[in-house]
Amino acid sequence: MMTLTEPCPICSARASREVQRQHLELAGLGRVDIGFGNCEACGHIYQVRQAPDHILGRYYSAFSNYTCFDVEAARNAPPSPLTRRLLALAETQGPKKGTAYEVGCATGRHLAHFAKAGWKVGGCDPSPKACEQAREIYGIDVDCGMESDALPKRSGLDMVVFSGVLEHLKDPRGALVRAHDALADDGLVLLEVPCATAPHLLPPGWFTFEHLQYFSEASLVRMLNEAGFAPLELRIALDVFIYPAIAVIARKTKTRIDTDDRGLGVAQSRHFLEQVIARDDNLWRTSAKRLRHLDGPVFVWGAGVHTAQLFDRTPLLQQATVKAIVDRDSQKHGLEQADRPIIAPEAFFAESKGEPVVISSFAAEAEIAAALAKAGVAQDRIVRLYT
Repeated sequence: MMTLTEPCPICSARASREVQRQHLELAGLGRVDIGFGNCEACGHIYQVRQAPDHILGRYYSAFSNYTCFDVEAARNAPPSPLTRRLLALAETQGPKKGTAYEVGCATGRHLAHFAKAGWKVGGCDPSPKACEQAREIYGIDVDCGMESDALPKRSGLDMVVFSGVLEHLKDPRGALVRAHDALADDGLVLLEVPCATAPHLLPPGWFTFEHLQYFSEASLVRMLNEAGFAPLELRIALDVFIYPAIAVIARKTKTRIDTDDRGLGVAQSRHFLEQVIARDDNLWRTSAKRLRHLDGPVFVWGAGVHTAQLFDRTPLLQQATVKAIVDRDSQKHGLEQADRPIIAPEAFFAESKGEPVVISSFAAEAEIAAALAKAGVAQDRIVRLYT
């Protein structure tokens, strides 16, 4: 099932151009068809055909909620590079340490370090399990639910944080408006999102089910201005993760700027998309070549969106017999993806009889390969797609 073409979340025009369609078999959710493209009025790149709201809601509450597998390690972990970037921006532009509220805080891993730095912290997340772990691991009580419910109940906040969140929202401008209303008069919004730049650095499957928005510097600043924020500092980093990211800290203003620059970004977004699609096609062709020797029973490691893309963009399901998909997340065990059972690693080690195992992860491929080798899986059984 697919919604009608979505209006542009930046300029509200219904003038989208679709450049890629994906047919995804998602764990526990079945088949979902989505499409990516740009607004032909302002140039913003976004998911022009989206899954129904109830599918997105279930996905985040039950299957992709950024929970923790090792509680003790998380409790003692130093701040991540992302946390350090956010703290550095907050220290540079917002020296007053008041109340910081994070939208989509997951287990509270960022908030814990903000608290150590002197902030009073709170947040919200749609995952009951993540909220439970925030209390268990860090002693942080967070609001369990969507920002559209949580932010209107808040007022006088000193800072609202969106760390890798706005790209997941159907209405990111509305979320910023709600943050504006929840902030004190001199409040700040601090955010980081993937940046639509440097197509030669993007991984396969950069257009993904989880990300509804793909911000350029121009589209992000425009959205902030229209929501009532004046950017104080903006940092684009090309090598902070598996794709470029843009971080911004902005101050609440009393006026909202209505921008009328329609058409200025259309040519740029078209050119960018041409490069992204060409690179993406080439990367998936390379992965298909690495799989072409598989024609018997295999296992796939990882029951996520990347695996749904792998099945969509390569002939693996047609050329080999995928016996099961292995995943550490107990929330997925007993479910199916593409009609294949999702099993725990323990079941894999008990059931496998020398079959190859395909690692379906770009970000964690080396880590997973090392763990499999340490567990006794022969190197010639471990199939890598990227390294």
